[in-house]
Amino acid sequence: MDMKGCITKRMNVTTSNLKFFKMTCFFLLLLSSYSSLAQIQPGNENDTNALQSGLIEQVNINLADAETIAMVLDGVGLSRAEAIVDYRELNGDFKAIDNLILVSGIGEVTVRNNADKIILISD
Repeated sequence: MDMKGCITKRMNVTTSNLKFFKMTCFFLLLLSSYSSLAQIQPGNENDTNALQSGLIEQVNINLADAETIAMVLDGVGLSRAEAIVDYRELNGDFKAIDNLILVSGIGEVTVRNNADKIILISD
């Protein structure tokens, strides 16, 4: 094999390795983003500590208790969070974030301001 062929082969291997490295980095970034989504279970002291320290930025409104919802969502106090839980218990899990406006005291602005903090995963 001549020198030019050897260099071309080496460049192809390097390019292939670089593509693999980039894909691995992307996968790890995606995985870390997914694992940071909070599925808070009521009464878990570690979750409460994480919330208070500001580590958790999202809440599953189909599973979380009123205290957790109130801590995570901006403009939602304990009474509104309790209304969310009451509505969920009477009507079933929320299917869309926009359905929150059906809860007394929750308006479109509150939903829009918190859309990136709300997760909808059912049991």
